[in-house]
Amino acid sequence: MTPRDHKYTPRGYQTYLLDRIEKLRGTNLLLELDCGLGKRFITHQLVTQRFPNLKFLIVVHSSSSLAETVDYLRGEYGGLGEELGELSFRIPSKRRPLMLKEKRVVVVTPQILAGMLQRHFDLFADFDVLLINEVDTLVRRSGGRTTLVYPWPTILTLLEDKWIIGMSGTLRDDHAVFTEEQLEIRKELATLQRHIPDSVLISMEDLYGTDVEDYLEPTLLRMELVPDSRIRSISMVLDELIRNTQDEIEVELEEDDNLDLIGDDPRRIHLMLERLPIPDELKSRYSSLLMLRKYVFAMPPKRFLRMFHGDYIRHYFNLANLKRILPDVSSKAIRVVEIAKRYDKTLVLTSYLEMVSQLEELLTKSGLSVLTVTGQTRDKGEVLREFREDATKRVLIMSPVGERDLDIPQADIMIVSDVINTVKTMYQKFKRTRGGVVILLAYQGTSEERKVRRLMKTVLEKYPWSTAVIERSGSAI
Repeated sequence: MTPRDHKYTPRGYQTYLLDRIEKLRGTNLLLELDCGLGKRFITHQLVTQRFPNLKFLIVVHSSSSLAETVDYLRGEYGGLGEELGELSFRIPSKRRPLMLKEKRVVVVTPQILAGMLQRHFDLFADFDVLLINEVDTLVRRSGGRTTLVYPWPTILTLLEDKWIIGMSGTLRDDHAVFTEEQLEIRKELATLQRHIPDSVLISMEDLYGTDVEDYLEPTLLRMELVPDSRIRSISMVLDELIRNTQDEIEVELEEDDNLDLIGDDPRRIHLMLERLPIPDELKSRYSSLLMLRKYVFAMPPKRFLRMFHGDYIRHYFNLANLKRILPDVSSKAIRVVEIAKRYDKTLVLTSYLEMVSQLEELLTKSGLSVLTVTGQTRDKGEVLREFREDATKRVLIMSPVGERDLDIPQADIMIVSDVINTVKTMYQKFKRTRGGVVILLAYQGTSEERKVRRLMKTVLEKYPWSTAVIERSGSAI
């Protein structure tokens, strides 16, 4: 054992999981273990303690996750030493076959794994276990006849003889699958079990009766309504235009006896839009209106007005008047500043760079020290380290990058400036701070308010073990 190694006594639920996995040796498994409950520790115990004589391929979904996993396995609890290797951009192509020959545990991303399988398939014969981190990322959220994202059909086909263990924080989402011209809404778990044959699920419910509840860090969701009569008026017009366009789409489908394509599920219009037998003008208009409404809720006012110059939309809005009455500063941005001043460490999530820039400017002018992480940030890890360790850095603003990889328990509060419809993605964002309060901003009296209420209700239904909704007064509902 190296000097950095230290002992750790598994928690009760971790021992339960490890015992079940050992008992089910050779049986394909899907393991649901919520954020913060130790998927990496389970991985470490499997490769070092429970199955020290088996050869493992550990697949992670990104380069940053690979680096963190290798560092964890190498330094946290030890036991691997020279047995651990990686296939990544950090390893020259000529050295990669040696990794497969010489190392017992190899961490790899899907793209590199697929390439190595096609070029050096024989080198994988001695591997026993394919351990997949974030196994839910294999499933297409919406797509064609292929229900798995590239290159997973290739990987699972070529490694079908291995013992497959898939881990995820949640396996409770739906996804859209097209078969010919039909659309099916399927459970991602059912799709995974179809492609990982005879797999046994170990879910969060299976952990009840252990000590898991002692380690669940509750996340409290609270919606804060932002009054803005100008935004409300614009959104109401857009809501009406979207409903009218939906009606036109349904009329077109009904005239050609194609109404059964969408049934009574309004999600199907959006999901099937490109495949629907309707005029391209209707498709383009519907998509544009939905995007415009998202911009209105998520961008500074003067920024989203740039998207209002199409011929169709100009007919319903007086742009000159809007330019005159709309402020430069978003009402949501003002609310973010008000909230951030009350906490030592605030994490703010927002969808667009325009909002990141405005928030950074406002927060800085208010006297708060601000950091940002966007797709343009070169050294994301260094920025996160600075926020975590420097007491003077009080606010971190993030655009949608790396939600799965980032754990920021140092934040006292999370503010979500705008939400998306994918419940799982929002839940994973909420859990980045490992519990505490998450404030979801929504413009009062708009469809965004209704959207946020639906989201909170669904999150509470799907993840009752670690979430609760609180009213503004603080009482749980």
